[in-house]
Amino acid sequence: MARPTIRDISRVTGLSTYTISQALRGADGVSEDSRARVLAAANDIGYIPNRAAQDLRRTNRDSVGLITASTSNSYYLDLIGGIQSTVQSLAWTVIIADVAVDGHYDAEQEDRTVRRLIEARVAGVISTLTLSKANTELLSKWDIPIVFVDSSPPAEAPELPSVTTDNYQASMQVGGHLAGHGYKTWLFLAYPAIWSTRVEREHGLRDAAASADAGLVVVESANDAVSAGQALKSYLDTATAVPDVLIAGNNPMLLGALEHLQLRGLSIPRDIAVVGYDEFAWSNLIQPPLTLLNERSGEIGQQAARTLAEIILAQDAAEKRGESSMPAYRPDHQLQVGAELIVRQSCGCGPVGHHSFTPQPTIPSAKGR
Repeated sequence: MARPTIRDISRVTGLSTYTISQALRGADGVSEDSRARVLAAANDIGYIPNRAAQDLRRTNRDSVGLITASTSNSYYLDLIGGIQSTVQSLAWTVIIADVAVDGHYDAEQEDRTVRRLIEARVAGVISTLTLSKANTELLSKWDIPIVFVDSSPPAEAPELPSVTTDNYQASMQVGGHLAGHGYKTWLFLAYPAIWSTRVEREHGLRDAAASADAGLVVVESANDAVSAGQALKSYLDTATAVPDVLIAGNNPMLLGALEHLQLRGLSIPRDIAVVGYDEFAWSNLIQPPLTLLNERSGEIGQQAARTLAEIILAQDAAEKRGESSMPAYRPDHQLQVGAELIVRQSCGCGPVGHHSFTPQPTIPSAKGR
């Protein structure tokens, strides 16, 4: 796909390439009307100026961009480690940009981030959030490959590479364990659905609860610990009874929940059992040790980096042969990494080797997977 140039802006606006260049640089001598026309046309056709060099050709493939959605979640720290350990052998640099600082997603920040990465002429992008259709198309215009992790490709481009967890089956696994305890009232403290994992996690928990003849209540919170604690407080303040188990959708939800349960004087698991998503390094040091779903985010990061590197190196080889530099995606570039429920004591089990629950048959998947 041909990359947009100043000449394309000239054809759209009818202005000279000199005027367009001056307008893009913010130089004097250009009317506000002309400058506005130039900027609007540049945005419409996806033109991105190269801040690193005036040469519009990408000559060095030695950096990749990583778009995260809240680095306050320890899941991402392990993910970043996996990516960096993989690209280190290629002498590549990872440029990290967060589009959901403290868990609050910012669409304008996403737009700015994508444009800055293109300006920097990164060789490829790994994104932990499903990007907007416009930003996905913009990366495609510039032949910049993208791999999604911990999120699905956009519906408009389902062929794009991804390395994910089967969150539906993982949630069925969590639900099967809770069913074994006989819990009948489940509370899912969830982050917003703009993180695509939320939908599949909730779907799996709903199906598992229905199979166990249990009730599931979903309480949504902004994706940070303070908001999670406030959302839990609001729910418990009006609930007729404390639920049997709280399921924390991720690390920020878990932290907020634990802080509020402590303030409320509720004992885990005596008064309420707790399980969560996303294993972290010191989860077994908390009292009681936490039962968590381990999605192996470090391994996901390694696999995503290997996939992206394979696509980039294939682009290099194609260009040397005089062929198109458009990324070539294959079905095997869409991968899933298995998850494991690490059972400790916060769910109501005894010490390792003395689990106080009755194993249940595997709950069939409603999605046929």
